[in-house]
Amino acid sequence: MEQASNIDESSGDVTRRTLMRALGGAGGMIAVAGCTGGGGGDGDSGGGDDSGGGSSGKTVQFLTMGVGDNIKGFFEENNAKFEEENGYKLDFTSVTWDNAQSTLVTRVKGGKAPDVSRLPSRWIPQFQNLEAIDPLDDLMQGEFLDKFYPKVANTTKIDGSYYGVPWAYSNKAFYYNKDVFEEAGLDPENPKLDTWDDVLAAAQKVTENTDTPAYGLPAADRLTTVSQWLPYHWSHGADIINDDGKPAVNSDAGVKGLEFYSSLVTEHKVTQSSPLSSTRHDVRKLFEQGDVAMHIGHVYVGINIEENKTGTNYGIVQMPEGPDGRYSLATTDSMVMYSSAENKDAVKDLLNFYFDTDRRFEYSKKKGFMPVLEEVGNRDYFAEDPLWSPFIEASQYARSRPKLANLSEVTNRLVKAVQEAVSGRKSAEKALNEAQADLEEMIEA
Repeated sequence: MEQASNIDESSGDVTRRTLMRALGGAGGMIAVAGCTGGGGGDGDSGGGDDSGGGSSGKTVQFLTMGVGDNIKGFFEENNAKFEEENGYKLDFTSVTWDNAQSTLVTRVKGGKAPDVSRLPSRWIPQFQNLEAIDPLDDLMQGEFLDKFYPKVANTTKIDGSYYGVPWAYSNKAFYYNKDVFEEAGLDPENPKLDTWDDVLAAAQKVTENTDTPAYGLPAADRLTTVSQWLPYHWSHGADIINDDGKPAVNSDAGVKGLEFYSSLVTEHKVTQSSPLSSTRHDVRKLFEQGDVAMHIGHVYVGINIEENKTGTNYGIVQMPEGPDGRYSLATTDSMVMYSSAENKDAVKDLLNFYFDTDRRFEYSKKKGFMPVLEEVGNRDYFAEDPLWSPFIEASQYARSRPKLANLSEVTNRLVKAVQEAVSGRKSAEKALNEAQADLEEMIEA
């Protein structure tokens, strides 16, 4: 769920932290005991089956990321069960998020792709463009497809075909610090945070009446700066590309959205110090420690506060509404099947096995990911829980990034525009006009 991500993000910081603890910084790859193991590996090592890509016969190469202490047993148990029930062997490995993309690209280009792997859905256009992955339309139909939240399922769809099965999902909601709100004279149990103007009014009151910075705003030179800015852009009625697939970032609505975002720093001065050097991770940590009053965050923020016992007394409300509505950034990771897989029926059997509803419930609960299946999201564990339920509700208006093969380059250019406006070096209009001109070359190239 960015992540997060990495559902970009998508897998989230909790996942990455636990993974790094599990790896102990050694090598960046693990194989879960009990499976065939030993193969796979990352691109740096040129690991995997030396005989070439994919696996023949009864062995399926299954590569994933984020197998930390909290989920290792889940895979050990279920991989063994799959092998016993289906007669296949699993060659199961996990790599770190830091080298996941280069690992997969290297293996694909070297003819050593796994049979099936997890990857952030925003990478799907790149791998589809490489003709490295196959559509899964024969799997993603009927009762199987109906199990997914439609918006989540559509994150894997390109040119009318499903190129992945959503594995992990995250979105965002709006956190506030109840103790700081009370100190500022705001109602901590019924805060008025329905619109961006409400947020600004609350931020001004916090700034006037407390010593705590009101609003956590990231604007560092990182891709995640754009993930925090997108809800402002979308909720003002703007987009990244239009219905014809052309860049459209500098609309009047886009300018107004960036003007508001940057004004929190340049005009109203209600943010933490030095937003231009603050990453999303930095701002998240500030909120978790009680050092900023408001923050847009994943469910992981609440999980981290509870796990780390920081004592921050937080509340969660839905994302503020703009002139064009309410938006949250949705990020997913998906399972994809590589074109080089020799036993594609075995891959589909594996996917069917892991998308059993009870198995997905256990995975989401143990991993701390948003459910991708509606039946799982409707279970009391998620639907009634005060931490999880706001994010289940936010799924109704969560939206994904555009599907572009060069999304990383496009996002980098938008980071520059956001920074120019936040720093006051350029007006929002000038920053977006220049970004638009560059994007027209990048996207049409």
